[in-house]
Formats: sequence, C-alpha cells, structure tokens
Amino acid sequence: MTTVTTEPRSIMSTTWSITPEFTLTEQERADLHAALSTTTVSPYRNYAAFTQQVTEVIRSGAVPRRFLDFVATLAGRDRNAEPVVVIKNVPFDADVPVFDFAEPVSSKYQLKTTFVAEAMLALFAQLAGTPSIGYVNVNDGDVFQDIYPKESMAASQSQKALKEIHFHKDLANHFVRPDQVYMVGMRSHRQNEVYTSFVRNIDIWECFSEEELELLRGRNFYTPFDDLTVVGSKELGDADLHPVLGPIGDLRYFETRTRGINEQAREVLAKLDEALHALKQRVFIEPGDFVITYNNCTIHAKEVVAVADEELLRTRWIIKTVNVDSIAPHLGHLVPGTDYLVNG
Repeated sequence: MTTVTTEPRSIMSTTWSITPEFTLTEQERADLHAALSTTTVSPYRNYAAFTQQVTEVIRSGAVPRRFLDFVATLAGRDRNAEPVVVIKNVPFDADVPVFDFAEPVSSKYQLKTTFVAEAMLALFAQLAGTPSIGYVNVNDGDVFQDIYPKESMAASQSQKALKEIHFHKDLANHFVRPDQVYMVGMRSHRQNEVYTSFVRNIDIWECFSEEELELLRGRNFYTPFDDLTVVGSKELGDADLHPVLGPIGDLRYFETRTRGINEQAREVLAKLDEALHALKQRVFIEPGDFVITYNNCTIHAKEVVAVADEELLRTRWIIKTVNVDSIAPHLGHLVPGTDYLVNG
C-alpha cells in the first residue's frame, strides 16, 4: 500500500534516476542472437508455435547465465521505488526495411522475415513468469505491437502517433490493464530528440494534500477509451467515471484526455500535469535497448523535443508487449480457447 503525507511537498525534480542496470557483452549478445534466430515460425501467424520455439531456446541452455541471474533478481524488486529497468545490447533484427507509412502493420508482415526481437520479448516474459497478452481490438490480436507512426493516425494519442504521446499508462481505462510493458528499441536517430519519459507514482502523490488526494480517489474523472482500441468500427460504448488515484496508489490518467467533471476536479488535474512535467525522467531508447516499465507504478510519455529530420521521425520503431503477473485473474475476459487473447 502506497503511503502519502498529509501535507503536500513542493513540486521539484525527484532524486530518482534511470540508468542501465545490465548490459550483455558482445559475445553474449551474439550467442543469444544466434539462438533466437532459430525461431522460424511467425508470431503473427502462429503465436503458440512461436512461443514453443522460444521455450526450446531456454531449455537448450543458450541464455547467458549472467542474464538469467539478473532476471531472477527482478522478482523481489520494489516496483514503486524502481519502476523502470533499462537493459542494453540485447539481440534484435537489424536492417529491416522501412515500413509503408500508410499501412505499417501489413507492411511489417511482408517485410519482416526474422523474429529475433519478438523472441527476445517472449524469452524475457517466460523467464520472468509474466505472460504476454494481446487484445482483439488492437492490431487484430497481435501480441507483438509496434510503436511506429501510421499516416492516418499520425495526430492520434496512440502508439501510431508521429509526434508526442502525452503522459499515460497503457490501457489504463481497459478492463484488463497490463502490469508490465516490455520494449525493444529497433530504430532511432540521434538527429531527432525523441524520448520516452517516466514519472514514479510515489513522487506524484507526495505533491498533494490529503484533501486533494481524497478528491483524486473519487469518481470525479472521465477518460475516453484509447484511440487504438476504438479506431474504425470497434465500439466499446462509453467509458465510466473513475478515480485517478487507485486503491494501491496507482494512477489512472491520460494527460489531455482525462477530464474532471467539476471545477475542483479540473483544478487538481492541472496540478497533476504540473507535477508530471517537473518530475519526469527522460530515456532515449536506442536499438538493442530493452526497457521495462511497471505499468501500475509509473506513468510514461513520448516526448518529441526537437526534430532535425522529419522523414527519419516516420521510421522510429520500438517493438513492445504488454504483460501481466498472472493470467489467472483475467481468464474470464479471454477469447475461448486461448490463454493470452483478451476479448476487447
């Protein structure tokens, strides 16, 4: 249970900082890349067979012992205090052709013929015991999703946006909210200053008085379903009113989209925005970076600080999965006959 003070502190930069915690050696990366390259089944056509191939990689003993030991330490991690992990130099698919800006997902199906990054994500999920999940309403159920711009959604607040994505948690307004988001950097360019920024929940709540926290705990806020979930003909009805501060100190909020239903609620959201931007920590995700964010303990954003080459901005690419600590609480929401696909 996250504790809060009764008096607010001033909004100032946090002492928390994000630094890489593990780096694979060149030999470890090369050996693991070779092992993951044996996953020849497309995860977009036969997810179950693909994950079985990843299981065989683990059973073969190909995963470096140092990496196994590091992953094992994460089970006892204080997620509230350290909600982001950065791992460097993991295997990924280099030199994948640029996808079509108009239809990047279908273009990926045609152009991406190796699945090393997807295997890395699946391998980590298996090692950590955190099952990956997909959503029927997101990329037709693909478990492996792309943070990659799409022309028709370039101005949206989704992973297909060209420019910034404001502070949010993944699927914060969905009936199945992920516990983790795992990301592998595939393509980025230092000419463009594009960052993934994070804020810890525990730092945010210290900025508010007990009276403000009580307001944030009330059903005084409304957030429409996210752009990617409802794009096209997908309809989930109207979202419910909700609290911003959850019972375990979690944050249910999407900057610029969550709205207060009265003046007091609107004022406290303005203060929340101020706190987010005062406390944020920026990470530049490079190719071969593996980034973990514990979705209920932190909030994140894509910040586009400066653009020197607009064309290169269209090709920035991160592959991600969303994961849960256990599939058991979500079984009632799964598509019958699957153990990973959320019906929504």
